[in-house]
Amino acid sequence: MSGVTLGLDVGSASVGWALVDENEGGVLASGVRVFPEGVDRDQQGGEKSKHQARREARGMRRQIARRSRRKKQLRDLLTSSGLLPDNDNIQALLDKNPYALRRRGLDEELALHEFGRVLLHLNQRRGFQSNRKTDKPREKETKGMLAEIGELQKSIADSGSRTLGEYLARLNAKFQQRISDPDTIVRNRHTRRDMYATEFDALWEVQATYSPLTLTDKLRDSIRELIFFQRDMYWPRSVVGRCELEPKEKRCPRAGRVAQRFRLLQEVNNLRVLDPAIRGERNLKDEERRKLIDYLWDGKERSFDQIRKRLKLCGDVRFNLERGERSKLKGNETDAAMSAAKALGKDWKKFDEETKDAVVEILIHESREDEAIRRLLACGLTDEQSERASEVHLPDKYMNFSEVAIRKLLPHLERGLMLMADDATNSALHAAGYLRPDEREVNQQDFLPPAPELTNPLVRQAILEVRKVVNAIIREYGCPDRIHVELAREAKKSFDQRQQIRFDNAKRERKRDEIRARIAEHDSSIKTTRATVNRHLLWQEQNEFCVYCGSKIGVSELFDGSAIDVDHILPRWRSLDNSLMNKVVCHKRCNADKRDRTPYEWLAVSDPERYDQVLRAIECLPYPKHRRFQQKELLLDEFVERQLRDTAYIGRCVKDYLKCLGVIVDCTKGHMTAELRYRWGLNTILNPEGSGEKTRTDHRHHAVDAIVIALTTRKRIHTLAKKRGKDLPMPWPSLREQVETSIADICVSHRAQRGIRGELHEATFYGATQKVSEADRVDAESRPWAKDWIEEDGHVVRRKPIIELKNTKHLGKVRDPAIRAILADHLRCIGVDPDTPGAIHKGVFTAETPPRMPSGVPIKRVRMVERGSTFRPVSNRRNYQTVKPGNNNHIVYRVKGEGPKERWTAKVVTTWDAAQRARSGIELVDRTDNDDGRFVMSLAIGEMFLIDGDDGKRWLCAVQKMDQLAKRINYFLHTDARPKDQIKADNLSMSPTKMQAKHARKVVVDTLGRIRRAND
Repeated sequence: MSGVTLGLDVGSASVGWALVDENEGGVLASGVRVFPEGVDRDQQGGEKSKHQARREARGMRRQIARRSRRKKQLRDLLTSSGLLPDNDNIQALLDKNPYALRRRGLDEELALHEFGRVLLHLNQRRGFQSNRKTDKPREKETKGMLAEIGELQKSIADSGSRTLGEYLARLNAKFQQRISDPDTIVRNRHTRRDMYATEFDALWEVQATYSPLTLTDKLRDSIRELIFFQRDMYWPRSVVGRCELEPKEKRCPRAGRVAQRFRLLQEVNNLRVLDPAIRGERNLKDEERRKLIDYLWDGKERSFDQIRKRLKLCGDVRFNLERGERSKLKGNETDAAMSAAKALGKDWKKFDEETKDAVVEILIHESREDEAIRRLLACGLTDEQSERASEVHLPDKYMNFSEVAIRKLLPHLERGLMLMADDATNSALHAAGYLRPDEREVNQQDFLPPAPELTNPLVRQAILEVRKVVNAIIREYGCPDRIHVELAREAKKSFDQRQQIRFDNAKRERKRDEIRARIAEHDSSIKTTRATVNRHLLWQEQNEFCVYCGSKIGVSELFDGSAIDVDHILPRWRSLDNSLMNKVVCHKRCNADKRDRTPYEWLAVSDPERYDQVLRAIECLPYPKHRRFQQKELLLDEFVERQLRDTAYIGRCVKDYLKCLGVIVDCTKGHMTAELRYRWGLNTILNPEGSGEKTRTDHRHHAVDAIVIALTTRKRIHTLAKKRGKDLPMPWPSLREQVETSIADICVSHRAQRGIRGELHEATFYGATQKVSEADRVDAESRPWAKDWIEEDGHVVRRKPIIELKNTKHLGKVRDPAIRAILADHLRCIGVDPDTPGAIHKGVFTAETPPRMPSGVPIKRVRMVERGSTFRPVSNRRNYQTVKPGNNNHIVYRVKGEGPKERWTAKVVTTWDAAQRARSGIELVDRTDNDDGRFVMSLAIGEMFLIDGDDGKRWLCAVQKMDQLAKRINYFLHTDARPKDQIKADNLSMSPTKMQAKHARKVVVDTLGRIRRAND
């Protein structure tokens, strides 16, 4: 396609696309693809990994299964070895006190079965074994546990006990004598694995002297392995990403000392000094650079104030990395952790470099503490040093490069070269024999291949959809000549950065609310618009002074347009920079004097003394503003280039991926798209009655953006600057009409959520009101204590903590009337009427005097009656234990009757039932005609259907959710981009009868937005 440009607006949950032919002056096609984000969201909007809860639950089930399997294997081994009787005769043995046996076994012979009972008990509670990797996230909890274990070890030694079992046996004897000292309680104590291992060895050594033929060394090793076996916890190498420069190599851990050196040098080489003395930016001098490298290498981190002091720089000197919330540079975090007082302290510096590297390598890759200590001893560390070193937690995660690539790059970084630069003479990549990503040869293909490995889940999901869209466009229209792509801001960031952005946005919004309140308090006639709030923010940032003349700006004159202006530090239409970082508030006379000049052009030559005063006055401003005040040259070409180049790592990855089609790929930036869209008057296409602002409540705004992105070129950005935003010519006269027509024809494509996904059932277990078979069920007269209990079918009970009883309706569901009466009396005593509907305040059941049974036992949990028809037994073996199915999978519509008597019915199929069908090898959707009627269609979440509107038009809708009891669906129009809660407020739902009346028919909207009738 000659002269055709594809514009892509790639967001975290949508892809807008547009094909534009500039030669012919036409919008060929446009569309929008909407899909679920690559992450799940909590109620506060925070991210969590998809299926995280499912993964954690599966991990817990596996842990329980492994523990059960270990116990069974040990019991089978002990039985086959003659150390346990068969299952029919084992109960009498299990009733024996194991603590007494563990104590007696140290000095005298135990019967073989008694010794087997001891081994079972050791297996039951085998103590805590530290795992260096998994214990790090709960370090505070682990430290408390280890402290308790240390106190227990001391108590064992002070009591003269030889083993943990002997110590606990003495406590148990006191407890049996009713000495109710809390210290005599045997259970609920934190113990360590090696305590049990030591006791096992001591017991086996004694007992083997009495039964040497049975208690052989081979049996000891087998039993010991079963009891104390611990699975290795590690990060599988298979999930560690590949190096960007050496694809056959795995990425290097960040904690590696070579990685620490690499990161440190990279930041130092990127560091620039903004020095008022020279009125500009400069590199570090060689001596300054050497001092800073040594200073950072000897510490965990250094603040910029410390760096200024170390390099003997003036206090008004700024660094280019000193921006935003960043106030320091990281140093050698690994060595700092190893040389901490609680670790190896000063001993760490005494080791040679080879030993240091070996120690760090062990700590990075070894997860078991005992194995780490063994290997550290082999490196020449003492017992104490090995134990202290094993407790050190080093930085986690991985670099983008492998150790092989890093070692090739390091010598050139040591020379002061930047890692990646446009100039090959100053690039460590080129010096090491590598190429920048944009310089590498592209393996050109006709269609986009499978997406590359990306750790960012938002981009990974979006790229999968981009591939579908682009390949569909190529099949339908052919390959474009150019691709212009814009990546959403949040998609370019890492998880930590996105989290920080979310916190910063919330903090900024709170600050804006405070300013609105302050403005309203000062003068209620002032409208608290965004521009007004921004003006106040700039005024605060400048400490309420005009940056150009140093005069105080009063709050009264701040909002007086005749006295105060908002000025662009770098003239807006020469830099096209309209961000807050390029704005200050100043007196109108100062702005008129400055005119369309930069501060340097205005004052540096004509009035250098005043220019120096201005530079001193802006010390309170962030670094990016400092740099603008001292910028000597303002080249529009450089700015335009930056608008068409995305330097973010993810942006480069997306660009490199698209380049495999053999086309030119440019990455535009959002604020330029917004400027052109506004100047061309395209905002009002989807918001004709609005204020000209962009509307985000219609998914088709992504297609409008894609059209503008496709039309964003260097020439148009230059024209925008020359025209100063006024009378900007349209790319061609009929553009707006074509955009309106193209947007109006769009059918938004929503990715359906078919298949089996999500929870099969809720986590709560429910039980039948009587845990007996139907044949054995007895009536209420035979159970006078339960005469008022409901025994109807469909009623189940569940256990619930009383602190979760949130209203008096919950109180009425309590199963036992006696307990219900006690709780009601408790509420009356604190002034709450249990007979009046309403909420029960939090904490009423956790007061100093909690509700108690007549015996004095506190009531902590109650059984509550629940009614429902969807409960399912957990398994055939546990049919008394039921659960409530979780998500709904799909809804099936059928029709009964003939002609005028036809009537639609519906059945919602849960994910549980769909899984049962899949397990039996049956299709998920039952399309057969049966007693419920003839099959019409099925619908799942995200699937689309057409209905006839009252206005005679067709309405394209998508399924939002299904209601199992009402047998209806909630839906939304295909263009509706409002949040789910806002759509829910409209109560858009349809029953089967209404679906029939609207002539609903299921359709498929393909990736490009084309509609076809579904075969379902």
